[in-house]
Amino acid sequence: MKRITRVWGTLAIACAATASFTLAANPDAHAATTATTPDTDVAVPAGFTLLPAGSYAPLPVGDPDLTETRSVETLAPGVTLTHIVRGDEPAAIGSVNTTMRGPFVVNTVTIDPTVAKGHLKVVHPEHLTDRANVGQLVTKANGLVGINASFFDINDNYGVADGLAIDDGTIVGNPNGEDHASGVHNGKTSGPIVDSASNNLVLNGDFTWSGTITNPVSGKSLTLTEVDKNTFVPSSCANLVDQTACTVAGDLVKFDPVWGATTPVGHGVEVVLDKVGRVLSVDTTRGVALQPGQTSIQATGSYAAQLLDLVANGHNIHTDIQLYNDGKNVPLTPNTAATTASWVQVDDGVNKYPYPKGVDTPITRNPLTSVATTRDGKIILFTVEGRASFSVGMTYPEESAALLAMGAWNAVNLDGGGSTEMYAGGQYVTTSADGYVTGSTGQTTWNGKLRADGDAIVWVP
Repeated sequence: MKRITRVWGTLAIACAATASFTLAANPDAHAATTATTPDTDVAVPAGFTLLPAGSYAPLPVGDPDLTETRSVETLAPGVTLTHIVRGDEPAAIGSVNTTMRGPFVVNTVTIDPTVAKGHLKVVHPEHLTDRANVGQLVTKANGLVGINASFFDINDNYGVADGLAIDDGTIVGNPNGEDHASGVHNGKTSGPIVDSASNNLVLNGDFTWSGTITNPVSGKSLTLTEVDKNTFVPSSCANLVDQTACTVAGDLVKFDPVWGATTPVGHGVEVVLDKVGRVLSVDTTRGVALQPGQTSIQATGSYAAQLLDLVANGHNIHTDIQLYNDGKNVPLTPNTAATTASWVQVDDGVNKYPYPKGVDTPITRNPLTSVATTRDGKIILFTVEGRASFSVGMTYPEESAALLAMGAWNAVNLDGGGSTEMYAGGQYVTTSADGYVTGSTGQTTWNGKLRADGDAIVWVP
């Protein structure tokens, strides 16, 4: 069969598929599908250089005899985009999770901070509750390349990270958060933590936190349950307007202005504080528009009465929130940012997700995103396309093996599935699988749909 070329504006990527897609540079564009059939068996994307076979070790993914091609493009000095196609026949219908013949389409960007001029940055929309596609976030930051980052609860339509989030040195999301204000912690305790001043990343962390609010006059204090997460109301008190009458533990949540246009609305108590902790208002219902410099504490369930008691004398309230990595305090500066990963994949060169391990074992393949660093300090932004005939995706163990083969010393898994997107040099390199449609003939086409994510990791020149 002839090979097909996948075209991204001026960027053409060879892959074994029965259709190809033309993606416009506009981050909001919904592009039509077009088919191209080059005469050559191996197409080199415009601006790319085909790496000679034998100059690299093939990825240890799929059958060992699979054909693998790699081509590279320099996006900027010290910033290299690599496109890998492993396997040369489209996947048959129903075989995505079982075939060892691929194909596997991988797009990575390697950044050498000692050469590249710029910094790594976590970018989110105006508010944590907003969502945007990766192209929009890269464009917002005037970035060169970016990938999707945090896991978020897609069911509540918020972009709020499931776990850890740090914005300009302020913790705006606690590790081990709650999905959909369920009151049940989700176990997500990984970073990554990004220092945009030094371009250092902490990828092998196991983060915990502590948070208290204290009345220094009375000496009374309460332990926060969450930071910038949707407030949980106990089901037994869900219809109770006066939450101070509830005897079941609920939530005690600190909110920052970056949360959203208003804090979560509902039954409960909310106390608004200024930047020095002075009590500005006390309300017996929840939902306020915080101004810059203000924060609020929301209480539901039995915490409602306790919060009212804490602020009863009107004195300033001291809020203290600390982050720990393996029990050691993590210093935060205005250059510190963080997103939510699910787990550490590679830890100091050790594969933490080999076969057989994980919820996806033996085999469930998906589009995947991860961020890694090499032993000599380079940064790898990694994506694999999936849920398509031209690329089946990877399991987590396959992803870990691929990352190790590409030189990862530390790596964490970021949100994947339809969230996986890479935007580089003004165009999409990896597009959301939410837009992939595989018909009865086995042909996968892209309908232009892009998923709006909660945040992105972006390299800004």
